Amino acid sequence: MLCAKQTRAFAATRASRPAVAPRRAVKVCAKYGENSRYFDLNDLENSTGSWDMYGQDSDKRYPGMQAEFFERAGDVLKRREALRGFVALGGLVAVAAYGLKGSADANLPIINGPQTSGENGKGGSTRSRL
Repeated sequence: MLCAKQTRAFAATRASRPAVAPRRAVKVCAKYGENSRYFDLNDLENSTGSWDMYGQDSDKRYPGMQAEFFERAGDVLKRREALRGFVALGGLVAVAAYGLKGSADANLPIINGPQTSGENGKGGSTRSRL
């Protein structure tokens, strides 16, 4: 970060800009990560945020049947291996879809092949003289 002297010197070298009100340089320091601590276990609400602030999590807001559906649908992805398999399968499907449809739509030269017959030698002039 530039200190106040460097900021003034930099502003003086750029005289071509129209004059604007000078701003005061402020150094920002945060205690986040000090001594390798990224959150305070004694004050979790200030560290992670207040979860109650965003509303209520009751059956009135989310009907019971909807909650049951998402719990059953999410049960499959609770295990780490199942989630990894799901992500890998999604990646394979994306690569296959690109290979079948996307590369043809992109008009890649490797798919289309050469469009002209090409030239011989340097612009065709070397072989035509021989």
